[in-house]
Amino acid sequence: MKISGRTRILGIFGHPIGHTLSPAMHNAAIEALGLDMVYIPFSVRPSRLKDAVEAIRGLDILGINITIPHKEVVIDLLDKLSEEARAIGAVNTIINSNGMLIGLNTDGQGYLRSLKGDAGFNPKGRDIVLVGAGGAARGILTALAGEGPASIIIANRTTSKAESLVDEFKVKFPDIDLRACALDTSELKDPLKTAALLINTTSLGMEGKGRLELPLEEMPGGAVVSDIVYKPLKTDFLKKAQDLGLVVHDGLGMLVQQGAISFKIWTGLDAPVDIMRNVVERALEEE
Repeated sequence: MKISGRTRILGIFGHPIGHTLSPAMHNAAIEALGLDMVYIPFSVRPSRLKDAVEAIRGLDILGINITIPHKEVVIDLLDKLSEEARAIGAVNTIINSNGMLIGLNTDGQGYLRSLKGDAGFNPKGRDIVLVGAGGAARGILTALAGEGPASIIIANRTTSKAESLVDEFKVKFPDIDLRACALDTSELKDPLKTAALLINTTSLGMEGKGRLELPLEEMPGGAVVSDIVYKPLKTDFLKKAQDLGLVVHDGLGMLVQQGAISFKIWTGLDAPVDIMRNVVERALEEE
């Protein structure tokens, strides 16, 4: 990698940040396309987020990804939001347009691209069960609802949080049967009998921490079980689904596709998705 006086900077703000695979993924894309850019991880504590955002302007940084714990808080520090970021209530991508900082969210569309491309699943007219009601759930819910599913049931440990999400999204998507329920085996048995897609949008199962126990045996043959966790690629949740003969969809595709959308926002170029995916796969194998 050659650094010149014209090299543009891209990066990611988060805390902690040591686990991120985004630099490997984006720098591989930059190298493949011969661009004079570099992608750098920045460890930004919550108390210094405002300073870091101002530095985007001060250092003329072209673009930044935003990850935990800054996705919601950063909104108030930006000049403009995309419609999707506003609807989701979270930002994962910033572009510096001549000093104007614009916040976008590529998580939901990245998930949808992966779901369609990797799992061959079209949400239109289907019944979906979504586990979780946090920031990731909001992004994925926004993308899925835009595809016109028949129903989406949001299951969460704190039922009131799922109910709030349902109330909010019913206004935006009145034609979809949106319901909330507790993350409980007895409550989910009937919904799973007709579900064509079940998605875990929580961090349960990440690096072996926590376990999502659901009655997957109730799901119809050919149903897709999806997990946005990518460390490990096959969580216990997905292993159980695979053992039952269900179609499994891991979180790697979402990671790569949301990054590819961010890359195009910054550069105007289609990202080399296969190269980005290969780099991430290798990095996961080496860990």
